[in-house]
Amino acid sequence: MQIQPTAAQLRPLQPLISQPRLAPFLAAADTPATVMELYLWNVRLSAAFGEVIALAEVILRNAMAGQLAAEYGPTWYARADLFDERTMNGFKTTWRNIAMPADPATGKPAQKSLRTVPAGKIVAESTFGCWINLLDKGGTRGDGPYRKNVDYDSTLWRKALHKAFPNSGGKRATVFTTASHVRSLRNRTAHHEPLIGGVPLPGQADRRGRTRRLALPDAHTEVLRLVEYIDKDVATWLGQTSRVPELLRTRP
Repeated sequence: MQIQPTAAQLRPLQPLISQPRLAPFLAAADTPATVMELYLWNVRLSAAFGEVIALAEVILRNAMAGQLAAEYGPTWYARADLFDERTMNGFKTTWRNIAMPADPATGKPAQKSLRTVPAGKIVAESTFGCWINLLDKGGTRGDGPYRKNVDYDSTLWRKALHKAFPNSGGKRATVFTTASHVRSLRNRTAHHEPLIGGVPLPGQADRRGRTRRLALPDAHTEVLRLVEYIDKDVATWLGQTSRVPELLRTRP
């Protein structure tokens, strides 16, 4: 059972939250008394979204990694010929941040190599953004006269990644758009940002030039849709157990 603080219990919390952070809630609240209720509702909603996104993210990266390994080998992430600079830099960062266990003989960290670092470490520790980038159209790599375009449609997607999303209709751009929306939602919830006005979509603007926002019910649908591209039954179960719809219905 979820504990609901009383107004008296909420009152000492408000001074501990900065005014800039509370500003959106002050603007959205019907009365001053509901400001902190709305703020705590936002916290609970972020947590509920986090539960669904956590499962979606693990399902996504494991499905993608499985198909890439099947096509390009177990150390596919070390194939510099496959990737643009953005992707390579992402995997390089993952590699640098992996901590190796101590060698019993020397007491120093064990040598880091493709043989000693399990592929699962790369899969688990690469950022969500790095995985989303693999679904993009591809960028460039190299310098000067050696700079070239990298076409992810003809390599990663058509040869491997489309198999990870059997229910997507087969279009890379479709999966990329949905995954990008989920990433925007994930970043919003992970940094405890307000959700009350929807999810801002970076780089997208409406007719008035304002940042386009994804409505919260639509954001929830996008997470489930991303899972559905991979497995319809799991997406159905996730939708039935998600706490998000109930919280949306009970907004203060």
